Amino acid sequence: MAGVLMAARQRMAHLAQTAGVQINGEPEAADFHRCVGENGEQAPDDRFTLLYAVHGDVPGARHNEVVRRARDVLMKEGLAITVFQEATEAKPYATLSARHPESRYVAAVDSTSGSRMALSVTTPCLVPPSGGGGVRWWSSR
Repeated sequence: MAGVLMAARQRMAHLAQTAGVQINGEPEAADFHRCVGENGEQAPDDRFTLLYAVHGDVPGARHNEVVRRARDVLMKEGLAITVFQEATEAKPYATLSARHPESRYVAAVDSTSGSRMALSVTTPCLVPPSGGGGVRWWSSR
């Protein structure tokens, strides 16, 4: 699972850099969960998902720029945009969500306050590697 966490960190650092977000010193969130089927079933091989998130201090006037830049980067990398909303006076929070069509991971960028944004990635169910090998769940083109 350490390899998956490292890949998530790298992925969000890349997205933050290309979208113009400086990751702040808040603790990262790294939540591993066992995969559960729609009827409550669990596979015996310890399949898991990871939700990983970091935060950045971004002035509210830049939130729309950040989600636009992130959208452009993710689209170039082959992700399909599933949610895109710029902040307006009526809806002051910008949000972006994109899904990779093959590996099915989801990347997101969201306003969390007038001066803060969260960048996150959620993996699909993954099988722990045997023999210490890494789990590859994302790729950049």
